Amino acid sequence: MEDNHYTELLMELECPICTNYMSPPIRQCATGHSICEDCRRRLPNCALCQGVFTESRNISLEGLAVKMRYPCINKSSGCNLKLAYNEREIHESRCMFKGYKCAMENCPWVGKLEDISEHWTSKKITSKPFQASNVCHTKIKSESYYVNIVEACNRLFWFKCKVSKKKLFWVVQYIGKSSDAENYWYEIDIFKPDRPKRKILLTNYCKPVDIENSLLYESAISLPSDMVEPFLGDDQLLAYNMRVHVVKGHKAEPESSGVTAPVQKQKDIPKGPQNKKKDKPKKEGKQDEKKGSKGFVV
Repeated sequence: MEDNHYTELLMELECPICTNYMSPPIRQCATGHSICEDCRRRLPNCALCQGVFTESRNISLEGLAVKMRYPCINKSSGCNLKLAYNEREIHESRCMFKGYKCAMENCPWVGKLEDISEHWTSKKITSKPFQASNVCHTKIKSESYYVNIVEACNRLFWFKCKVSKKKLFWVVQYIGKSSDAENYWYEIDIFKPDRPKRKILLTNYCKPVDIENSLLYESAISLPSDMVEPFLGDDQLLAYNMRVHVVKGHKAEPESSGVTAPVQKQKDIPKGPQNKKKDKPKKEGKQDEKKGSKGFVV
């Protein structure tokens, strides 16, 4: 089939309201205008003629929709795949060309994976990006939300900390394919600077980046705020280590897009409890003693 002819057929399947491609069930109003299922649910009347909707479906268009191959919604970003109507939702949720949202609340930016670091830098955040191992200081104040980007394991992650309803939440989201998120895990190691041997250690798998904040914290690491009170300093700062690891047996190879976390050239100044003894030779694969992790108030 010629490309122009195929494109014209696809245009017949565009919803006249949202312009997305329609797939079964395709609804109709009393006049005969076809509309996608999502628009049918949210509109009381047909937006084209104000007519009432019927229970009728456009069987002819549904037959055409089943036979067509649709371009990915991320075509303009570089995805050239053509998909059957029932393949689109799964592919587009995992497509490597899809846009990624900024983790900062109220920021409207959506961009490519390779542009996230540059966008974050443009915000002039005073705190440097996190690495695989970090010493953090969070001020415990009610209804607060903190975020930073993490460059670890040749990948990018979002680190989010939330204080709400007398609970603390920590979560790390993997920026990439949702199915790869659990190839990485993170730990929160809470300590008191003047008593470093007293600790609380919590671990969890990283979460997919496409989980919205409204649902994200249901599966995050959390603690009641009264449990961390013995660890607080006079300034109400909570000190803890946050580390990101690769699951044992999984090798963090560069993704097919070629995007990896940029190398941090400038050394950070470490804070928190320091071992005054001479450094022992690092064991292979151990990242907990890594230098260059600047603690900061989030």
